[in-house]
Amino acid sequence: MYVLHALWRADGRLGVWAEDAGAFTGRTVQGARHPYACSASEVAGLLAATGPGPAWLAERGAERWMSLRLPTLGSRPAPSPDLPVGSTGKGQGLQAWRVPALVFDRAEAAQLLGELFDPYWPGTTVELADGRTAELAYGASLRWLTAVHDLAWRLVGRGRVLPALAEEESGWAARWRPAPDGPVGREAAALAAGCPPIARAEDGAERTGAALFTAVLDALTDHETRTALAAQPTAEPPKDWLEALRGADPRLPAPPDPEVAARLAVWTAGTEPTGEVRLAFRLAEPLGTAPDDPEGAAPEENWRLDVLAGPADRPSLLLPAAELWSDGPGFAALSRSLGDPVEAYLAELDRAARLCPELRVALHRTRPTGVDLDRAGALAFLRDAAPLLTAAGYGVLLPAWWRRRPRLGLAATAHSRPAPGAVKRAEQADRDALVDFRWQLAVGEQPLTQEELDELAGAQQGLVRLRGQWVEVDAAQLAAALRFLAARRDDPQLDAAALLRLALDDGAVVDGLPVTVVHADGPLGDLLTGRLGRLPGAHRIPPPPGFVGELLPYQERGLAWLDALGRLGLGAVLADDMGLGKTVQTLALLALEQARGARGPVLLVCPTSLVGNWQREAARFAPALRVHLHHGPDRTAPDPAADLVITTYGVLQRDAAALRGIRWRRVVADEAQHIKNRGARQARAIRSLRSGPRIALTGTPVENRLAELHAVLDFANPGLFGTAESFKGRYAVPIEQSGNREVAARLQRLTGPFLLRRLKSDPGIGEQLPAKQEFTVRCNLTPEQAGLYQAVVADLLRRLNGVHGVERKGAVLAALGRLKQVCNHPAQLLHDNSPLGGRSGKVERLVALLREALAEGDRVLVFTQYAEFGALLQPHLRRRLGAQVLHLHGGLSAPRRQELVDRFQSPDGPRVFLLSLKAGGTGLNLTAANQVIHLDRWWNPAAEDQATDRAHRIGQRREVQVRRLVCVGTVEERIAELLQAKRELADAVVGVGEQWLTELPAEQLRELLTLSADAVGE
Repeated sequence: MYVLHALWRADGRLGVWAEDAGAFTGRTVQGARHPYACSASEVAGLLAATGPGPAWLAERGAERWMSLRLPTLGSRPAPSPDLPVGSTGKGQGLQAWRVPALVFDRAEAAQLLGELFDPYWPGTTVELADGRTAELAYGASLRWLTAVHDLAWRLVGRGRVLPALAEEESGWAARWRPAPDGPVGREAAALAAGCPPIARAEDGAERTGAALFTAVLDALTDHETRTALAAQPTAEPPKDWLEALRGADPRLPAPPDPEVAARLAVWTAGTEPTGEVRLAFRLAEPLGTAPDDPEGAAPEENWRLDVLAGPADRPSLLLPAAELWSDGPGFAALSRSLGDPVEAYLAELDRAARLCPELRVALHRTRPTGVDLDRAGALAFLRDAAPLLTAAGYGVLLPAWWRRRPRLGLAATAHSRPAPGAVKRAEQADRDALVDFRWQLAVGEQPLTQEELDELAGAQQGLVRLRGQWVEVDAAQLAAALRFLAARRDDPQLDAAALLRLALDDGAVVDGLPVTVVHADGPLGDLLTGRLGRLPGAHRIPPPPGFVGELLPYQERGLAWLDALGRLGLGAVLADDMGLGKTVQTLALLALEQARGARGPVLLVCPTSLVGNWQREAARFAPALRVHLHHGPDRTAPDPAADLVITTYGVLQRDAAALRGIRWRRVVADEAQHIKNRGARQARAIRSLRSGPRIALTGTPVENRLAELHAVLDFANPGLFGTAESFKGRYAVPIEQSGNREVAARLQRLTGPFLLRRLKSDPGIGEQLPAKQEFTVRCNLTPEQAGLYQAVVADLLRRLNGVHGVERKGAVLAALGRLKQVCNHPAQLLHDNSPLGGRSGKVERLVALLREALAEGDRVLVFTQYAEFGALLQPHLRRRLGAQVLHLHGGLSAPRRQELVDRFQSPDGPRVFLLSLKAGGTGLNLTAANQVIHLDRWWNPAAEDQATDRAHRIGQRREVQVRRLVCVGTVEERIAELLQAKRELADAVVGVGEQWLTELPAEQLRELLTLSADAVGE
């Protein structure tokens, strides 16, 4: 295992170094060099394994030595807490050690931290350049620095930055500084407090966590602001300090003008609230012009901006400013809170007027309560002043229609027509079909008539009332739209992919004009409205002549959907629940295309454990397909005359160059979660293949992050859903970090035409499967388990005192893992190979359940997430049950795995199958079992459901019983009660890990982890 660390050096550069867990057993100490640190070239290799962006940046890093003061035990440095090498003991001291590192200048450092940022990634398995796989984790310092960069990036994106003049060693400089406030300010404070000690380990640079945080955030904010400004054109060359703010060189040619510095200081101070009184501003539209008024009502110009005031510490108390000039109850309430409410009100109104110049008219009055605006002034307030006032902490109340106001843009109407020489068939569009476009101007999704166009053309820039609602009209944009329509009302013919990019991208722009709606007829229209191949009872294709077997009704609809997308030249993601027959539907599609005379080989890529399954299923359901296996040490070049070539992800990675030389009719990726990491070599290899429409098969399109969904969708239809970065900003961040259900629903609508997901609980599908009963089996701890459990909790709570941020998260996650092991068996935590009998309530309950199942003639799958514990458990169960127990784990070869599966599936095979969740939880057909036991909780519902579906799937004839073992009164029981909410969130295409546990306050964490009185059995 390797751990990546990072350090923000005193010279303003980023140093990245790494530890090797394997070295803790072998290397000797040589002088002051850290014996467990990786070489600089090894660090570059680890960065390269995380993705193409870090790989490119690693080549630009300079190889340097860094001197770090690190915890030292005796004559050796202590391992970091992220390395699984055991306790370091007591008596540590700090000592300087030299470590090899890659050092990056500020620009590359900012890029690298942005590439590596991932709040949900505690670690993963990566593939190194020499072909080896290794576990890679981020150290606390690297996680902290990527979080600081993410904060800087978000501040710049929101415009929460301020210009500043700084006197530095090289002279005066113009800089950009963060302006955190509200929730962002609290996040900044938490990051400053949570700076891990290793991030401050540079020898000779004594810095507090707060000082280091300020230095890093300032530097990254300044860099990211300049990067953003570099992409913005300027009307004329800026001068002096403005040029220094925009350019790469922040230095000023001379000290700043004192007047400019003073004005800047006043302006900056003007953005800070006074803290005594809170103002709110309410914009009221003219009377008699509500959106539901009859057509033709003449809008009036008397828009009104009213001011409301209240104590800053009582946000619910807001009164019209007119109350300040009366002796009524409102004035009395404000007086009790503010002392002199009039003076505080006028001072705050003066500050607000610096952001909203229209308010200066009110200040010139004796008793200011608000200001009247015309339509131009109202639009200026809505568009410019309101966001500034909101960002400065004021309340802003706007008309409801403004938040959902329709945009003025383009509507595209497309009519399908066959390609030249093609014969048009009903309900069908050839992949080479073209579409005829017709453009119209639209407000939202409503195209405008010529009369309405003429009305808009005669209007001035501002707010215009159209179809009973207010619409913002930009004169320049309107003129551009009219010019566009005059030149391109009937556009040249485009292909289906171009139309879909316009329809799917809610930010699509043509000639500077937003595309607000796309209408289409025929199969394209069905696709955009989500009807393609899905209408109940319609668009079903019976099994083709070359297919042997029967398809269920939902499988016939799935076949029709795959076929319709393919004939449009589009890829598909078939994401049916595990066990619903994705393999059968794919083989039916290939048989259908063969019957139509399709030519050229199809490449199917799958995990090694599924190669035999695909061979057998192809021979069974589509015997007319000529199947070639491209696998094994004696493999030959793929047969171009084959209909189906089967290979594995590992072989694809090694033979990528040869496979790229073939033009594949289709590429099918089975268990497509294997390509969810875009930077992995196997993902890059499969994307590089030349092919027609692609298909991704997966029962879990989202396991942990929405980036996985984008990776699978982008494999099926490259470029159709934008870049990974744009997808992250538009969908992943709002959904994963804010739980935005509206954005989640929009994402489902966006992906719906290309992602077909049917659940076993869906009407018309569930009855095709046997029933499934699920039980939670509660177990007690033994006294030995309870003692170990309490020791782990006490150690965690002690360590959390004074620990914050990423270091706190790491400590909580590590403790949770140890508590899981305690609940399984003391021997798993202690790693002492001691006997298992009589020491674990959960193991004893497992033995009892298995004995009962064997007595009833049942066959059982037992899943554990710990392969090491499975190796201890197998001989124990064999002795206690007096029966053979199979054990499948990731260390077995593919032939050995298949041998175990075949033995279990045989009628007279062993009746207990112990599997590690990671190796046996996907892809296998184990319908011989009718009972499933989850020994320990993965805390990822999707992973548990996948494992259960090894038995509960098409082909199962008996009722399936599922039991989850949970220790009473422990963290297992309390988290089991919370997993239902997590399942609901996963159904909304969001999967989250255990990170939420790390955010709990100490008291809630204590309550979650502490043993209850009934935890220990007799």
